[in-house]
Parts: sequence; C-alpha cells; structure tokens
Amino acid sequence: MKSTLLIILLSQCYITSAAENSTAVLIKFLSTVNQNLAALYNREVLANWQLEIKGPNDLYALLQSELASEETMRYIQSLAPKSAKFKRLNIGNPELQRELAQIPETGYEALSPTDLKLMYIVTTNMGDIYKNTKLCSFYDRRQCNLTLIPAVQNILHNSVNVSEIEHYWLEWRRKTGMAAKEDFAVFVELYRKTSILNGFQKPSEFWFKDLEEDSSQATTLLEKSMQRLKPLFQQFHAHVRGQLRRLYGEDLIARGKPFPQNFAEIFIGNAFRRADPEWFIEFPYPDVSMPNITAGLLRRGLTNAQRVFWNVAEYFRSLGMPQIEDTFWSENARPKANLDEESIRCWHKAWKYYGIKRVNFSYCPLVDEERFFNMFEALTDVYYYRAYEHQPTLYAEEPFPNFSDAVGKMFSLAASSPRYLEKLKFVDTGMISKELRINRLYWQGLRSIFLLPVFYVLDRYRVDVLDGSLNISDNCAYWKLTSDLTGAEPPVSRSNEDFDAPAKLLVEVDDQYTSQIMSTVLQYQLYKHFCEITGQYKPSDPDYPLDLCDLSNQRQIGPLVMQAMSYGSSKSYKDILHIMTNESAINMDGLLAYFHPLYEWLVEQNRIDGVEIGWEPTTKCSSENKEK
Repeated sequence: MKSTLLIILLSQCYITSAAENSTAVLIKFLSTVNQNLAALYNREVLANWQLEIKGPNDLYALLQSELASEETMRYIQSLAPKSAKFKRLNIGNPELQRELAQIPETGYEALSPTDLKLMYIVTTNMGDIYKNTKLCSFYDRRQCNLTLIPAVQNILHNSVNVSEIEHYWLEWRRKTGMAAKEDFAVFVELYRKTSILNGFQKPSEFWFKDLEEDSSQATTLLEKSMQRLKPLFQQFHAHVRGQLRRLYGEDLIARGKPFPQNFAEIFIGNAFRRADPEWFIEFPYPDVSMPNITAGLLRRGLTNAQRVFWNVAEYFRSLGMPQIEDTFWSENARPKANLDEESIRCWHKAWKYYGIKRVNFSYCPLVDEERFFNMFEALTDVYYYRAYEHQPTLYAEEPFPNFSDAVGKMFSLAASSPRYLEKLKFVDTGMISKELRINRLYWQGLRSIFLLPVFYVLDRYRVDVLDGSLNISDNCAYWKLTSDLTGAEPPVSRSNEDFDAPAKLLVEVDDQYTSQIMSTVLQYQLYKHFCEITGQYKPSDPDYPLDLCDLSNQRQIGPLVMQAMSYGSSKSYKDILHIMTNESAINMDGLLAYFHPLYEWLVEQNRIDGVEIGWEPTTKCSSENKEK
C-alpha cells in the first residue's frame, strides 16, 4: 500500500515538474519570438519610413523594405511547427496561451511554392486592372487613355449628361469585370486552400480571424447592425432618391424602385469634395452655407503643419493625457515626400517601433480642414503606440484591425463639434443653428451612413463565395445583395453573362471591410459614452445633443483612454471596450443618437415632399433580360 502511494506521489511530482519545465520552455520561446520579431519588424518600419519621407524612388529603402518583409515571413514560417505544438499541448496559463495565439499565421505563405506564386500573380493582376485600365472617352471613342481616378471621376462629378454617365459606368465594368473573372475564381480556390492549411475549417473563419469572432458571431453582429441602421438608412435613401428624381426625372428615377447606382455614386461621392460641397450637393438648407474651417485655421495663425500639430497636442493635454515633449517635432517628425501627387493622398501618419521607445511622425505640409481633423487621428496613434510600448512585440498591436482608427476618428469627431470650433474661433458664432446642424449632419451622413451597407455587401458577397453558398457566375445574386441592402440597382439590365462585383473589389480583393464597419460604429459608441460621463450629452435635454458635444478640457477622459490603449492586444477588444465604456459589445446606439436630429428632419421632410420609403426588389438582372 505504501509503495503504491509512493508511486502515485512520484508520478504527480513528475507531471508537475514536466508541466513546469514545459511552461518554462514556452516562456523562453515567446521571449525569443518577441525579440526576433521586434528586430525584423523595425527593419521593415525603418525602410518604409524612408520611403514615406524620401519617396518611392529611393531604391535602397525599397529594396530594404522588400528584403525585410521576406525575412519576416520566412521567420514566421519557421515558427509554425513549434507554435502549433505548444498550442496542441495547451500548456501554461491563459496569458501565455493568448500571447502564443498572437504569433502571426503564415497566411498565403502556407501554400505550396507553385500555388503561392499563382496567388501573387492573380492578386497583382486584379490590382493592376484597377490601376491601369484605361477607358474610352464618351465624346471620342478613339481616345482610350482615361484613368478612372482622377480623369473619369472628375468628368462624372461635373457631368449632367445622362448618356455620358451611363457610358462610363458600363465602360468601367466592361473593361474590368470579365477581365478579372478568371483571376477571381483562382483567388477563391487558393483562399480556400490557404484557410485549410492555416488550420481553419472553412474560409469564412479565416476571413474573420483577426476579429476574435467566429464567422457566425461576426455575421450576427453585422446583421444586427444593419437592422438597427435600417430605419435611418431608409429615410436617408428616400430623400436622396427624391433629390436624384429632381435632377434626372421620374422616368430614370422611378417611384418605389432602387435608385440607379451610377447616379447615386455621383451624388454621394460629391460629399467627399470638401471644398465647397454645396456646389455639388443640394443641402437641406441651401441658403445656409457650410462654414469655411480652412479659412478659420489660417485666420487663427495655423498656417503650417507644425502649428496645427501643437494645437492638436494641446487638445489631448487638456484631456489629461501626457504632454508631448518639445523636442518631438524636431527629432521625430519629417514631411511626407511627393507632394506632386494628388493632395488626397497626403496625410499625417505615426510610425511605431517595437521593443524601443520611439515613434516617428510623417506629416502632410498642406493646411486645410481635412488635414486638421486627420491630425487628431494621427496624434491618437502617437499616444496609442506610446501607451503600449511596454508590451512585448506580440501584444504591441491593436485588438482588431481599425480599432485604433475608431479611437482616432472619435477624437476627430469630437474636434468637429461646432461648440469646440466656436471656442477656438475657427468659425463664426451661430454655427449651432438648427439649419447649419442639419446641413452638417446630412453631409457627414452621406460620407458614413451610406458606406456601411456597401461595405457589408462587399464582405457578405466574398464570404458567401468563399464558403461556396454563392456561385461566382451568379452575377444576379450579387445585384440582389446590392439592391436589397443598399437600395441601388444597375442603370441597365444585367445578366449572369456579366461579372460586376470586381468593379468594387479590384483594389485589394482580400481587404476585409467588416473591421471598417465595426470601427465606424465604435467611434460613435465611444463618443456617446465619453460625452455622457462628462455631462456634455444629455439624451433628454435638447440643449445637450450628441452632435454638439465638446470634450475639450474634460480631464477624466485621458487617463481612461490611455489605460485602455496600454493593453495593446493583450486583451480582447471586448475586454478593452468594457474598460472604456462598461459595455462589451459594439452597438449602433452612438451612431443613431448622433444622427437623430437628421433622422427627425428626414422623416418630416420626406412626409412633406411625399416621397416613398423603401424599395422593391430589383428586376434589372436575370438571364432573360440582358440588354445589348
């Protein structure tokens, strides 16, 4: 009996000792991985930083970037077997298991050399189609050298010729759709292989892997968000359709039908022309001009990027966040190269390093409204990177892609508050009039509310194709999704002989939009919470609406944000969201509260105008109704 007990005791000691040894081995493994990845990532960041400030013609930096990227991928590939073994053994505490799970997957590199080369070929081909396709002029069909952006875009945004608008819509799809179909089919098959080789049961699980949600959870979150958005979107859609009907007539914009996509794209796209958008959009109150914030910046002496930077830095300091040191600009900031490019590509950007306490900053020398608000987003990243700089490399990331973008855009949203802009004397007093508020919300809504269903369709379409529930050749299924969810239909009849999805997907065929939807919704959720806890938003008080909330000088916000950001990806986004808001799920409450004044105006105005709400299913796509 004693010998049996001794054997059991020795066995338990052995098991405990083995577990402790295995845990020690895992700790050492993770420590080595963190150190090696930091060195590899920093080489890549430094090379890309040089390209940013010197331009893409810096061949040495370009070569260093490519070499660093290749070396990083080879190292990640070498980690896969040992990482998989540790995961199977399930050793160590939950914190170690989470850190282990942060080791990047090999992704496409898991494919065989032949398949990997093919994947790069087809994705490059589709990207090149977007960049290099030339369209033929409407007025001279022999002139076929027009790029979509900016040449055709500029033509369309200034055209009132219905035939011309339809020509370019068809020309773009004729040149891109069928040309990309074979490559897209190959991409789908290779993506399915990639998901299996990376240990996922179906492609949609691989697609949503960075969200820490399985495909059913992600799908449910998206569907609930779209349902919550539907009443506001339908009212907004009805008003835009009414505006299009005034422009193009009832023959082209039929009652109760989806609006033609080509006309809607121009109308909504004009909201992104921030220089005097009222020239291109009929605002709810056309006699009330949008304020010229760019002129206000210059009037207040913010005539260069450096002055804008320190003005924005003072805003963050007023929130109780650490003050940026005086030497940051001279030691860490450099202007972005290639200002001869379109100004839309010129933005401020923070550059993080791993394992060292350093953040670089590239800035756009242009000073205007867009760059002013972008500075809040870029400076948020500076604070974000510094907040988690103590974390190991594997945790030195945001909890899901675009999470930091949500935080940055939340501060940008707060800075666009009319009350804050009046406080800085960037705009004249009286900006908080009802008319100007509605105009502003209408413009903001065109730039955000209308994008959410479009993003949803693009991800839903690809996930359904990848999982095999939707056939690539079923072009009408794509248009059913587009019509049902965005209220748009093709301007002419389409059939399954066409292939229209690539017209929206060619830039990055594997670029996920779900995280952008979550990020957009989250920025309003965060804004609502911070405005509530500071008393700047009171749901039942018309004097404190959410769209006028001014967070400046609310010092309790900074420490809370810095604490949440300090975790990097060491906690799930739900845990970090709970730290910031006491809520663990992303919801539409903030967005709906922010745009509530616009919703009320739309309901009343649509009633006055007698416009119909909602739309019938499209009849513009079937195998029988193809127009030649």
